[in-house]
Amino acid sequence: MLGFVLGMTAAFLIYLWVVDELTFEDFQKDADSIYRVVTVDKFDDGRLVKKGNGGSAALSNAFRKEFPQVEDATFIRGEGQRPFFLGEKQYEADVAYVDTTFFRFFSFPVLSGDPNRIHTEPASVVISDRMARKLFGTDNAVGKEFQGVYYGPVAYYKVAAVIAVPRKSHIQADIFFASSEYAKGSNITLGSSWGPFTEALVYVKMGNIRMTYADRKRMSLLMKEHTGDDVYLMFQPLKEIHLHTNFEDVAVRNHGSLSLIWLFSALALLVIFMGAFNFTTLSTARASLRFREIGARKVCGAKRHALVMQFLSESIVQAFLSLVLALALTELLLPFFNMFVGKDIRLVFSWEVVWFILLGILGIGVLAGSYPALYMSSLNPLLAFKGGKISGKKGDFIKGLVCVQFFIAILLVICTSVIFKQLYYMQHKDLGLDKENVVSVKTNLWYEVDAYKKEVLKNPNVKSVSMGTQIDNYLEGYDVESLKELTWQTNDEMSKMKAAFLFADGDFVKTYGIQILKGEAMKSDYDAYWRYENRMVMINETAWKQMHVEDPIGIETNLGKIVGVVKDFNFSPLRKPILPVCIIYTPENMYSLHFKIAPENKAETIRFLKELYERMNPGQFFTYEFFDDALSRTYAPERQQGYVSLIFTFIAILIAMMGVFGLVALSAQQRTKEIGIRKVNGAHTERIVKMFCREYMLRLAIAFVVACPVAYFLMHNWLAGFAYRTTLSWWLFPLAGLIILLITLLTVIGQSYRSASQNPVKSLRYE
Repeated sequence: MLGFVLGMTAAFLIYLWVVDELTFEDFQKDADSIYRVVTVDKFDDGRLVKKGNGGSAALSNAFRKEFPQVEDATFIRGEGQRPFFLGEKQYEADVAYVDTTFFRFFSFPVLSGDPNRIHTEPASVVISDRMARKLFGTDNAVGKEFQGVYYGPVAYYKVAAVIAVPRKSHIQADIFFASSEYAKGSNITLGSSWGPFTEALVYVKMGNIRMTYADRKRMSLLMKEHTGDDVYLMFQPLKEIHLHTNFEDVAVRNHGSLSLIWLFSALALLVIFMGAFNFTTLSTARASLRFREIGARKVCGAKRHALVMQFLSESIVQAFLSLVLALALTELLLPFFNMFVGKDIRLVFSWEVVWFILLGILGIGVLAGSYPALYMSSLNPLLAFKGGKISGKKGDFIKGLVCVQFFIAILLVICTSVIFKQLYYMQHKDLGLDKENVVSVKTNLWYEVDAYKKEVLKNPNVKSVSMGTQIDNYLEGYDVESLKELTWQTNDEMSKMKAAFLFADGDFVKTYGIQILKGEAMKSDYDAYWRYENRMVMINETAWKQMHVEDPIGIETNLGKIVGVVKDFNFSPLRKPILPVCIIYTPENMYSLHFKIAPENKAETIRFLKELYERMNPGQFFTYEFFDDALSRTYAPERQQGYVSLIFTFIAILIAMMGVFGLVALSAQQRTKEIGIRKVNGAHTERIVKMFCREYMLRLAIAFVVACPVAYFLMHNWLAGFAYRTTLSWWLFPLAGLIILLITLLTVIGQSYRSASQNPVKSLRYE
């Protein structure tokens, strides 16, 4: 029964997780009529590339004005994390600029205040409930002020409203600014400008007016009409964003995985199958030991239907008792499970699911009790007193199901081993750069950072300093959608290619230990840059190969002269291949300082960097992160898969061995006389133990032969999702078989040795 309880507990936890994943955006009032605008960019080679935040914020106003079929439209432009502080405490928060229609369009619960005040009151903001608690310790924060450094000097912001931002929303900003505030730092008016730096997440709410084919076609070409770019629009249902986004969507960071849902659901079904199988087979095996009891009852006048009802009711009661224990265990483990998966799931079932569970438990109870109830109650009672043996093919069926349990256990061990092998490979592969002891600090003081760099380098523990792009932007991966165009002229012919732009100064390659293959590092001349003089660019090996030139050094491009070629490096997770990269010096796009520090006295060095930074830049934060920690964080989905697989593997092995233990014990009890006769005739205990082991080794061998090709197929396809992957080593397969073999042997030997060691006189004294 314990195995059944464990199997149901695991299944309940996974069910709750799956339901949580499938109900994202359900809190939105009009979720079924809301669509996100997705841009589709047509490349020269014919490829169509989708992007979730590629549309201009001006699309919102255009949809409202030009299409009566659109009931409403809005936009939100995320700006990533920015520093804020209250008194001496400093914080980071995700910032976003929103349209005037945003808070009427979406149904974010308003806890206090009026969100629309941010569009009429300067320097006012809407904050999330979690930000309110972080800053002020309460949700009631309307009218309170805090400081922030965004564009230029320190500014004071007043809270106009506090809203709840549910975890199950793809929008996860903490501080919302009015779109008009964006112009103060960029001179760009969001909502009316169609030029660069106006990209945003744009949404439309469809009304009840029927749309014709011509309407849909014109809507798809709206971006092209206003900008002339070869871009058309698609419309993604709001509820499909979380699980059905089939393109790189860097604007949303809490995407789910449909394949992960299928994987965990399959694991849950396998585990509950094993638990239910053990419950059924062990109930059946235990019932066969009650042959004498059944015979005695029938001799004393018990009717068959009474025996049937007795066995069925006993089995059903045990099944429902298992259900109660499983629900209690689920409630007990739920806080730890939530901590593990990063959710706040509660033990709640819909009425449909409750009925399904009750009927399922009833069915398993009836199945477990059907063999003794229907088959054994029909046997001749005289057989029970003559020492007759129950015959039939039930034993073959049980042996087959034991093989299935071994198959599942071996399969899970192989899959889990491959997942952790890939994780180890990703965390230890040579990335082409030195990720150790590199500290990254976010800053917006790109225009006055040189003085700070000079002072910092006087400390012998600081080896190098570089100004560059925030690492978050690249640790999300070089998504194809963000590639820009690099053009150059060769042999009187203009050539071009798509490349990822990495904004950094000339010390970037030194700080990250990137090898220069040709040429030299570019110079970082701030004054020359703004005079549009001596602009330089470095490219990686992949870009060089795609240029199809013998020597790229000195070639003039639309970004500047190529002065160096660096060895390919992975500045993003290994799921993606290395793409063409251009390292360019554009100070206004560089919002991070990168320090290469000595491995000794790290805490002291960071303290020095912080004190100097805050002394030279009053009101500024020094918020740092080690590059290797940030890189490791990007592998969280793979780690979660690995840990969940490990847990299920442990549960599967435990349930399988509990079943084997019970079957060996019952088999030994059924064969007590046989064991006694063998011992009387000179059989040693070891020989009897080998007899039991031989039976299970054959079943294990069959399971191993079937599990290996299945595991190879599954893991080969899983590894294909990584551009850089470990090998599917042959030794993992026999290792998995050996692990299950050793555990099985220990289980069988432990139980059979105890039975074989008993005095044969006890089993034969009545013969």
